[in-house]
Amino acid sequence: MRVITRTAQVPAPAESVWPVVSSAERLPDWYSPADRVDVVKGQGKGQLRLAHGRHDGRRQEVDQEVVEHEPHKVIAWRQVAVRHDGEPAIVRATDVLFRVRLEPEGEGTRVRLESQLTPAGIGRAIALHLVGAAAIGRELDECLVRLTRSLELEREHGR
Repeated sequence: MRVITRTAQVPAPAESVWPVVSSAERLPDWYSPADRVDVVKGQGKGQLRLAHGRHDGRRQEVDQEVVEHEPHKVIAWRQVAVRHDGEPAIVRATDVLFRVRLEPEGEGTRVRLESQLTPAGIGRAIALHLVGAAAIGRELDECLVRLTRSLELEREHGR
């Protein structure tokens, strides 16, 4: 298993950050892999979602299940299935988990993003080590920038 993390301080209290990171409808505001996220069923822990986006120039759909849900503290979802252009994607990892942790810090919140992957075999583990981890790290950095920008826009518009 490999865990890739990025952390940033955002200029908003956890109570303001939580609705952005926990709402499926708000995920595309900050979570760069998703253009749209639909709730399939449920809410909180156990919620099933369908995330739509693009990967390597192809349409991507990811079935997600929320596996951790502590308001104002942590949300995590597991990838259940991935499809590219409607076909099952090549399995690069047997288990993929994405977690968002919020910790109040001063007048803001420390946000920790974690991407946890179990590579599907030794070849995938080597690829993850050589190039994949850096790409995932860049994606997490982008997510944090987008989250900060989204929260700043909310504050400017008095939401």
